[in-house]
Amino acid sequence: MDAAHPGHRTRVDGNAAGGILLEVFGRDMTSARAACAHCDREAELADAIAELDPAGVILLCRGCGRTLLTCLRVDGRYSLDVGALSRLEWSSDG
Repeated sequence: MDAAHPGHRTRVDGNAAGGILLEVFGRDMTSARAACAHCDREAELADAIAELDPAGVILLCRGCGRTLLTCLRVDGRYSLDVGALSRLEWSSDG
């Protein structure tokens, strides 16, 4: 789990993905609960490992290292690819 995905320069916690997730979902998603389909670990997205580059973010499960989701910005469009994310839950208020 020490090796970053090719092309990514920065590896930090999931809070760093807050900006792009806010753009996509229109709300703060760092406190949303995510479940990994591979290892069954459940935690807030803020707890995930985030790999950032200018094109977007990859969120990895802190338990097994699998890609939970990938969010990219390309030519003014967003692309959201769900990997090992089996469930994402967030509060309907605020």
